[in-house]
Amino acid sequence: MSDIPFSSRLPESVNRMISRFPDPVQDFFWEMISAERSPQTIANYAYDFALFFDFLYSQQLDLEKVTPQVIRHFFRRIENGYERTVQVKVKKKNPHGEIYEEWIERKHRRENSRAGKQRKLASLRSLFRYLVKSHVLSQNPLEEYEDVSLRTRNRTKIPVFLTREEAIRLIDAVAAYGEKHNRHRQMWVEARDRAIIILLLNTGMRVSELINLNLNSFQIDGNQARVIVIGKGGKERVLKLNPIAMHALQDYLALRPKSNIPVEHRDALFVNRNHTRISRKAVSEAIRKYAREANLPPKAASISPHKLRHTLATLLLSNGENLRVVQEILGHSSIHTTQIYTHVINPEKDEALDRLGRLF
Repeated sequence: MSDIPFSSRLPESVNRMISRFPDPVQDFFWEMISAERSPQTIANYAYDFALFFDFLYSQQLDLEKVTPQVIRHFFRRIENGYERTVQVKVKKKNPHGEIYEEWIERKHRRENSRAGKQRKLASLRSLFRYLVKSHVLSQNPLEEYEDVSLRTRNRTKIPVFLTREEAIRLIDAVAAYGEKHNRHRQMWVEARDRAIIILLLNTGMRVSELINLNLNSFQIDGNQARVIVIGKGGKERVLKLNPIAMHALQDYLALRPKSNIPVEHRDALFVNRNHTRISRKAVSEAIRKYAREANLPPKAASISPHKLRHTLATLLLSNGENLRVVQEILGHSSIHTTQIYTHVINPEKDEALDRLGRLF
């Protein structure tokens, strides 16, 4: 494997994944980079393709041998979940006490949700369309493929969200957890986690948007602060920080490590204990940890960064905010996506049920 990164725009782990793919597939990623697709979008494609090509290698197949039956076999293989292999760089110490870095493989068991299947199918569609257009393949095997499991009636699920009281308990759990584990307490980590939760709850940004924030993503003018968020498709939106979010951010910045940060991570707003840019996995694990500490109800206990986004939308609509305003805050390209929250907050439905109570 070449030591030269595929692209300096991408994380090293993603570069290593892409370098394993056949040359025509690497060309597909160059097209994505030229189109200025976000690093997170490119990483998602890389993860989906890695799963597919691992399957092809296990069947001793190459791209030219892919048929609708092969694709069907792939999706049936991962129908009930799959094991994803990821490479991570860890620091080790040799017998002489010298620190060195080494890449290791870690395996994670993943569930294959309906949304996950749809994303993998969309990723492969994009790839095979590109390969046909580039005359690498003469025929697109996905044109004759249909996944019956994706034709089932689409169920509208009510978004899982926290109530206002539960959200406050989650924030308070950060300090409670620190006091309980005082022996290993790191105040800057505590301030970071509190700022992350408060930012997610008060801006509704996606976790991918949060981890890509830089120190210069904020505009501070006197007592006002705004954050520039880079959303899907590279679209920017500017969100005002309320005093609670601004103070939480200032508390973290006062304690954020300023030394021993690798050059490529010095601009990162949120860093981990190794002083590199924090990952979405680390953010998710931290939130789950504090949800357990807060002793939230069963449905809320499985809270994730995206469910904090649901929480903001629900609280805004409960407060009587306009649906279009909520759409702009969340960065939804279509208002139909935002309308799912109206299934949760419907004053007329509530009033109808209240009136019914007078009949008994």
